[in-house]
Amino acid sequence: MIDYDKRRDALLESLDTDAFLIVNLEGSDSVSMFYLTGFTGEGALLLSAKEAFLMTDSRYTEQASREVPGLPVKEIKGDYLKEVTTILKARKLKRVAVSSKRMTYYVVEKLRELFGGEIIAFEDPVMALRRLKDPEEIARIREATRLTEASLTSLLGEIKIGVSERELALRLEVIMRKNGAEKIAFDLIVAAGENSALPHYQPGERTLRQGDLLLFDIGAQLDGYCSDMTRVFAVKEVLSQAREIYELVLRANQAGIKAIRAGASGVAVDTVARDVIAQAGHKEHFGHGLGHGVGLEVHEGPRLSPLSKDTLQPGMTVTVEPGVYLPGFGGVRIEDLLVVTKNGSEVLTSLPKDRLIEVG
Repeated sequence: MIDYDKRRDALLESLDTDAFLIVNLEGSDSVSMFYLTGFTGEGALLLSAKEAFLMTDSRYTEQASREVPGLPVKEIKGDYLKEVTTILKARKLKRVAVSSKRMTYYVVEKLRELFGGEIIAFEDPVMALRRLKDPEEIARIREATRLTEASLTSLLGEIKIGVSERELALRLEVIMRKNGAEKIAFDLIVAAGENSALPHYQPGERTLRQGDLLLFDIGAQLDGYCSDMTRVFAVKEVLSQAREIYELVLRANQAGIKAIRAGASGVAVDTVARDVIAQAGHKEHFGHGLGHGVGLEVHEGPRLSPLSKDTLQPGMTVTVEPGVYLPGFGGVRIEDLLVVTKNGSEVLTSLPKDRLIEVG
């Protein structure tokens, strides 16, 4: 059971303001709204030391009564920003915090114009709290990971020469949803042959051929939380070059996982894995960061990269996903999802990766 009151109290304690305001319209800050209340609709949330107050319109009032029965709800009947600022004024608030990363410049400036008090833009104070997962969150991420792995396992028997990347991506999404996923966590990456050398490739009409590398970067969302993993296979035949880069990336992946521990910096963990690839002569073929946090969003803090400013703490969930990408031939990325613990880490992903497996 998630303690939303505890989360809201922690947020207010982190801010030196009278209140914190979320305006979630057209999904602009659905994750913060959900994290602090469990509400999945549109609206606004006002938090102060005295109260938590939800504002929404007639489309979501019944939904709010079901999802957040303990929160007072005011129905917005006109212009959202005008009514929200009227409520701020009625409560005689002077300094109200918002998230600059989640609100548009227009909304922030309009609030300032209408409110008259001080609107203080912090980068993303809710994200700062979300970096550390509680046991319920970790359990949901673990289940989303199990669903993702089971779905890919089911698909493997359907892989054959001549099927397209797009067909495989569609079929995998159907399997995920049949297995209980709310939705896919992100646009699934299914890349064959030379397309696997593009880290963020979108599946197309390329059909599978013998000897292709076949990369799946996939995730499902379950109970609001995401999973993220990458596995690579060989279609019908394992080419020697494919085996060579696979084994290299696997060593980098294992080194990165071993380096995950509380107190380690994001830069240091990235360096451990990156050095394995660089020493093998493929420094220029690994251009992205080693990993990122996963939770309500598939990409959130902390970051594992040469530019990271993060230090790992117990309860953080992070990916370790080194890759080697050879233009014109293909690429290998092996991605696992882990929870940082007091004594190291727990690897949530369990789909076999110890060798390049043939499919098709």
